Amino acid sequence: MKIFFLGTYSKEGVSGLLQSSYAARLKAASSLFEKVGGQVVSMHYLQGQYDVLAELEVDCVETAAGIRSIFLLSGSWDDVLLMPSFDIDKAIQAARTAGAYAAPGKE
Repeated sequence: MKIFFLGTYSKEGVSGLLQSSYAARLKAASSLFEKVGGQVVSMHYLQGQYDVLAELEVDCVETAAGIRSIFLLSGSWDDVLLMPSFDIDKAIQAARTAGAYAAPGKE
């Protein structure tokens, strides 16, 4: 499944990045995901609130969540958002099938 990670480095992470390179960071991330049967499809450095956007292929969201935990435990990241891709047509169909939700007090 396709997962997107959107991350913000900590001060420690930024400091380490100044001693590293894109190639070294890509290799480190790729090695980590390959250990769990995943793959880094692409990795991009950003300007703004977030520092890195990575497109990943993993077997399930639980695998991605485990890797997210490892990232955060490293101290190199302040925040890592985990955003699984999904089939919008299935979501639309589920909404159509469910019909309507009775709001509190309108049951």
